Amino acid sequence: MSTAESRNPADADVPMQEIAVNAYRTESAMVIVAPMPGVMPDDVDIRVDGTSVSLRAELRSDAPKDYVIHEWDYGAYQRTVDIGEGYGAPVTATLGKGQLVVSLAAGGDAPSGPIEVHAPGPG
Repeated sequence: MSTAESRNPADADVPMQEIAVNAYRTESAMVIVAPMPGVMPDDVDIRVDGTSVSLRAELRSDAPKDYVIHEWDYGAYQRTVDIGEGYGAPVTATLGKGQLVVSLAAGGDAPSGPIEVHAPGPG
């Protein structure tokens, strides 16, 4: 993207960015952490499909700017993560300080429908 270009959420050709993730297992869960700056919890769509988790967030807004350096963008994120078998509901998801954290319970059943994303609680 050139320094003078700006992405508009209504543009059909706005590319999705494949986001980097960190994932780890505990005795009770699989936890996925992904950076998602510039989006709100309601912008994020999380779906669990068998042995994978799909993370997606649409571009919220991008005001035109005359960038001197433009190496990353806010929003339009996507990633599918293979989690293997044996993880599912309950699933919790929080988005705070530009970081999405998704936790899937070990031994849980696959949840149906999208996962609700919350802002982290105080503390």
